[in-house]
Amino acid sequence: MRALLSPRRFWFLYIVFFVIFGLIIYQITQLTCFHQASLLKLAHRQHNLTIDTPSLRGPITDRNGNEFVTNLKIPSIYAVPRAVAEEDLPGLSREIAKILKVDPKWVKDRLARDKSFVWLKRRVTFEESEKIKKLECPALGILEEYKRFYPQGSMLAQVLGFSTVDNQGVEGLERSMDADLRGKPGKRVTQRDAKGREIKAFEITSVPVVDGNRVVLTIDQHLQYLTEKSLEQAFKQWKAKGAWAIVMDPNTGEILAMANQPGFDPNHYANVGPDAKRNRAVTDMYEPGSIFKIVAASGGLNDGTVTPETVINCENGKWNYGFKTLHDVHPYGMLPMMEVIVKSSNIGTVKIALKMGAQQFQSYVTGFGFGALTGIDLAGEAPGFTRPPSQWSKTSPYNIPMGQEVMVTALQMVTAMSVIANGGNLVRPYIVSRVEDSAGVIIKQKKPVIKRRVIKPETAATMREILTQVVERGTGTKAKIPDVLVAGKTGTAQKILPGGKGYSHTAFMSSFVGFAPADNPRYAMVVVLDEARPMYYGGVVAAPVFKEVLGAALLTQGAQPYHESAPPLTKEQAAAAADLAVAD
Repeated sequence: MRALLSPRRFWFLYIVFFVIFGLIIYQITQLTCFHQASLLKLAHRQHNLTIDTPSLRGPITDRNGNEFVTNLKIPSIYAVPRAVAEEDLPGLSREIAKILKVDPKWVKDRLARDKSFVWLKRRVTFEESEKIKKLECPALGILEEYKRFYPQGSMLAQVLGFSTVDNQGVEGLERSMDADLRGKPGKRVTQRDAKGREIKAFEITSVPVVDGNRVVLTIDQHLQYLTEKSLEQAFKQWKAKGAWAIVMDPNTGEILAMANQPGFDPNHYANVGPDAKRNRAVTDMYEPGSIFKIVAASGGLNDGTVTPETVINCENGKWNYGFKTLHDVHPYGMLPMMEVIVKSSNIGTVKIALKMGAQQFQSYVTGFGFGALTGIDLAGEAPGFTRPPSQWSKTSPYNIPMGQEVMVTALQMVTAMSVIANGGNLVRPYIVSRVEDSAGVIIKQKKPVIKRRVIKPETAATMREILTQVVERGTGTKAKIPDVLVAGKTGTAQKILPGGKGYSHTAFMSSFVGFAPADNPRYAMVVVLDEARPMYYGGVVAAPVFKEVLGAALLTQGAQPYHESAPPLTKEQAAAAADLAVAD
């Protein structure tokens, strides 16, 4: 039988098949040897899915474990753009945009990217997440993230601060303690099928999440509530521009309450301006006025320059020094040193400081902590302002003792008053008690720190007696708490005019600083109101806040009332006390 295939055709087909086979071998060699790395990389991109797992930001609590800051689990929507077919892109973009209430063009641009993961919307509502689920699109996914939540609303807001959508602390303790609160995020590398769906059984690697640490504050939530409620009432009643208050343990420096007005809700921090977010208690400097007289009085007693019985000529309320005249609100003649402070005589206080000499007086100004940072564990603290005698003006020796030509913060003022309350020591204030990990193990812990001794214990005891009389029958009668001895000092300071051109006669800083019980100090407190109206005397607008807050605090803490009643006031003393209550 004759062959059907001619030799020519045979060799032609032989060569064709040889070439084709050679090309196949060449392509296999290219794919397996030369392009293996790039192809494996492409396969990895197509089938492997990397999912970042955010860490849980640590909570912030008060000293008793009550939460000021916690986290809520909220759904977030993401997409896998490489799993979206090009023909489905326009319709899918419109559907997503309608559900999430965003721009369809923006969604389309996100889905058109050559990426395996993009966020579409973070922290959505549960209704929105359910509608996304109903689309049943394998290119869309839902991850549960944690949103920072402030269950107490505006309470302690300026101290706590807030964090962004990415859990980055940007203000207050959220910022200063961010390294402890943030934790370390985890990561999951898993595989997905041809439609982009995750195959959890094929998980490749997993880096575990390390949650943030718990920050425990020295704040007492109940005392914070009392302080904020009373301060807000005074702020509104006296139509002030601002108001702030601090309650501190004078023996340890623990901050028990710190309040500011106007306030804001950190759950909606974007709705308020920077003024409401400022922690004025540590950032705002002001001339203190008469509350600063405790420095001259303490220094004079500590040096032995004066005694409580030393008689000082108060010049009947008018004293000329050089080209200036110093005035008292009420005309006083010869007064014992104790009465100089009780009646808040400017002239008498200045004469006490002059007896000490400029250098010695200034040593007590700096000794009480003025002109320097207190060292509190809060960001943004202002150092105040004071000058050495070599830089004083001719009027400085007469102005500084009564609280002018110096700038202080409320925190410095309550710390200085604590020196008298605790027996003469300057303590470092602090607000973070300890840091614990998620298992409750203490990582860091703060302890009380005594920075230095400022005055002798007997001097502090004498000053406590004098300041008790200020409240009993002097300018601070509105701070009296029934059955409790209270010590304190009032202040009403004229604000400096813009440009430093003298003092305003209509704008005042009103304040009260004191401690209770005076015979066994448990709380020290400062209250400041900026431009209170129509009344502006510290003894009228600030002292009642002190009374209301610490009166309630001592009652709830079971403080023993002071049973030894003070001697009854004469009619003259009662009338004088009523008059002094509206003048510092």
